[in-house]
Amino acid sequence: MDDLGAPLSYLVLKKGVPVYSREGERLGRVTRVLSAPEANMFDGIIFDTKSGPGGHRFVDAPEVESIHEQGVVLRISAAEVGQLPKRRR
Repeated sequence: MDDLGAPLSYLVLKKGVPVYSREGERLGRVTRVLSAPEANMFDGIIFDTKSGPGGHRFVDAPEVESIHEQGVVLRISAAEVGQLPKRRR
């Protein structure tokens, strides 16, 4: 996995940032951040797995290990991505 840069808040996470498994395998790119900023609550992200199992997947906030300028690292393995809920854009 490349250097992902400085840690970031979910509030400034941008669309298109790569998403990685806990092993460092690239899984896809962020398409949407789900949150309730007024309640300071991060709900999770939706990411596109075109290069992986296919489709858009939702990962819940507790499964997000860290958010950085150049990538999001999940607490789950690449094998577990196929079990994540499919989501529409």
